[in-house]
Amino acid sequence: MTDSKPLNAEELLLRSLDLLPRDLDAWSALFAEDAVFHLPYAGTFDAPTSREGREAVFAGMTWFLSLVDKLEVGDVTVHNIAARDAVVAEYSVTGRMRSSGKPFDQIYIVRVEAEDGLITHFSEYFDTLRFKKHLES
Repeated sequence: MTDSKPLNAEELLLRSLDLLPRDLDAWSALFAEDAVFHLPYAGTFDAPTSREGREAVFAGMTWFLSLVDKLEVGDVTVHNIAARDAVVAEYSVTGRMRSSGKPFDQIYIVRVEAEDGLITHFSEYFDTLRFKKHLES
């Protein structure tokens, strides 16, 4: 029998980026049942600014993936936060808008907190005006 150490915040973030968009069920399983996914500026395009609970996080990502196809994540830089299981990261995402076939590109800054090997808080910051333009194209 092997003792497996729970994933830390950095490992969870990198695993989540690897799973999107190919396995949304495995991606959502990385989140605690009571996880909170914050999108502080999402009101710019009339989306919820917070989703609470694994099912709500899953629904939010399902909505996003209904808009954007062929996601590719690149240029990931992770910074650990001292004295807690948390990270801040920056990465780029490219893809295609499903409605128009036009390119999608965005840079994200995220803060991820973990506890007991699961993501408890995920805050995502991005250029919402750019995203809104993608939605309108």
